[in-house]
Amino acid sequence: MAMRTKLPDSESLTNRLKDRQVLRALIDDDEQLSIEFTCGTVLFIEATSHGLVARVENTRAPAHEHGLQRPTKRQLEYLAFISKYLNRFGRAPAESDIQRHFLVSAPSVNQMMQTLERRGFITRQPGVPRSIRLCIDVTS
Repeated sequence: MAMRTKLPDSESLTNRLKDRQVLRALIDDDEQLSIEFTCGTVLFIEATSHGLVARVENTRAPAHEHGLQRPTKRQLEYLAFISKYLNRFGRAPAESDIQRHFLVSAPSVNQMMQTLERRGFITRQPGVPRSIRLCIDVTS
């Protein structure tokens, strides 16, 4: 089942999709453009009588449907912080920002980031600072 997310404005849309890698782009019926990203998120742009309308869907099944558990309470706290930081500053937090926020050690943050990545809740680019991208919707 696809999760549908309404985005209030173009800034939120830009922040949510910034620095994602495109897997493919398709034009359907000459009225809808769909851009699929490697993390499973799809951006749909449709031509309507009111102009262009954009929506974002996550085409991957939720983690619990893959036999994985949902994020723990603590993992959700980290994911929520990352989401809020992305929305506020337009870029991902550094691990040192997360460390200061949660008052934990650098190795604790690094271990949590590895866990979140391994469980498919985030993606990161090796060697690229501030490259954390959310792969689940933490606002619901």
